[in-house]
Amino acid sequence: MKRIWMVFSMAFAIGINSECRGQEEPTAISVVRGVVAAADALMAELSEAERQKISFQFDDEKQQRNWSNLPEGAVRRGGLRMGDLTDQQKEAVLGLLRATLSPRGLQQVIDNMNGDELLRRDGGRMNFGKDEYFVSILGEPSETTPWMWQFGGHHLGINATICGSQITLSPSLTGGQPVDFEFEGRQVRQLAGDEDGAFALIGSLNQQQRKQAIVGDHHVKLKYGPQAKEVTPGQEGIAASEFTPEQRRLLIDLIQERIGILNETHAKQTMQTITDDLDSLYFSWFGPTEVGSAATFRIQGPAVIIEYSPQHLGGDSTNHTHAMYRDPTNDYGARIVREASIGAADQ
Repeated sequence: MKRIWMVFSMAFAIGINSECRGQEEPTAISVVRGVVAAADALMAELSEAERQKISFQFDDEKQQRNWSNLPEGAVRRGGLRMGDLTDQQKEAVLGLLRATLSPRGLQQVIDNMNGDELLRRDGGRMNFGKDEYFVSILGEPSETTPWMWQFGGHHLGINATICGSQITLSPSLTGGQPVDFEFEGRQVRQLAGDEDGAFALIGSLNQQQRKQAIVGDHHVKLKYGPQAKEVTPGQEGIAASEFTPEQRRLLIDLIQERIGILNETHAKQTMQTITDDLDSLYFSWFGPTEVGSAATFRIQGPAVIIEYSPQHLGGDSTNHTHAMYRDPTNDYGARIVREASIGAADQ
């Protein structure tokens, strides 16, 4: 990339031009300014060779889709490897994640990496552990033109697309193995909110509702994960229009658990889009309904797909889980980039 990378103060990172201009509230663009500043700060910490390695064109479809739940040995990522960075560079990477995600979202990423570090230590596995996560930037960090950053490795693929004042994490996957562990004195239970919220919702359904919602007696793999060739939501299970007000609240809470890994400002925008069409959502369940058992759930609608799936590899399926979020209309920012282009053409 030919840009001369410099660190600009957020106070001077002002304005939106025509390409990605929107009507978002100022707090949304101020968050984006912080993300751009964090990306600039990261680039300033890198050598020219490292900048070349981390940088891709925004429309590089191969790199966009180069994320997976599998370890580095199985899927080779592009970008910079965390194990090759200095401590200061690693902190700059975390600064970019911190500017984009919520505190809970950032902690989920860290817990994921720490769980993988335990797998490396306990099993001596190659291509496992905190060093085997990669960061890349597609396009030039900007408040005006679309760009994205990616961070991922084993059980993790965060894809953040930024366009003007808007940010989407579609598609993104978090998860981990082990789910329950202690790391450096801290007790961790990965995806606890997703699991607890799902069992609360299925537990609230009456017998007739359960007959509609439960479509399989055993947990299943992700349908809309990294390998998905088609991302079209299905009308599977029970429609949210069949829910009581309390069940709707539980459904919204469960959706918020996944959407809430994004910063609060942009998570609210995303939730508004989803809840505006709440009656069009479907909730489906695969497996037993006893709390703590291995079960898959899906939430599908026009602007959201959420999946939670225990994995059979590694013994106890409840100790190896994945959670997936996609917006079928906005994977890799497709909708927000298209809307920005239309807006620019109309000016």
